[in-house]
Amino acid sequence: MQVSHRYIVGVLGLVLLPLSVGRAQAQRAPSDTSAAWHKDAWTPIIEKKGLRISYIYYPEADTEHDGVVLRLINENEVPVRYGFTLVFRAPSADTTTAVRGRLDPGAMKTGDDAGLFWVPFRREDRSLGEIGLRGLSVARLPLGAPD
Repeated sequence: MQVSHRYIVGVLGLVLLPLSVGRAQAQRAPSDTSAAWHKDAWTPIIEKKGLRISYIYYPEADTEHDGVVLRLINENEVPVRYGFTLVFRAPSADTTTAVRGRLDPGAMKTGDDAGLFWVPFRREDRSLGEIGLRGLSVARLPLGAPD
């Protein structure tokens, strides 16, 4: 049996969660079959000022390389503007990407169409080992604020 050593680095200090947790959750059927399967698929990362961020780790996301999709949910009654740097690490490389945006009250963003899906390493010798968030900022905006 091979043990996975894939981790997510948290925003506050060094909080490590195995990336394989999301994979196991996605494959596990919920005990209450009246609940949608996708609710159990997401692994929470952080909640700040009413913005919840979670992820799903996809081994072989493009049939060959590891990928990650984020989901952002605004639980506020006002829009929020958010920003952070997403860090991807492989055993022999790392890369970052800036994530910025605005989310309406009660809205959710996820997936490639929202710019929240990545396959950061495409070389054979690089598999995704860790992901992390750095510099998370969340600002509540007044209703009707411009983009």
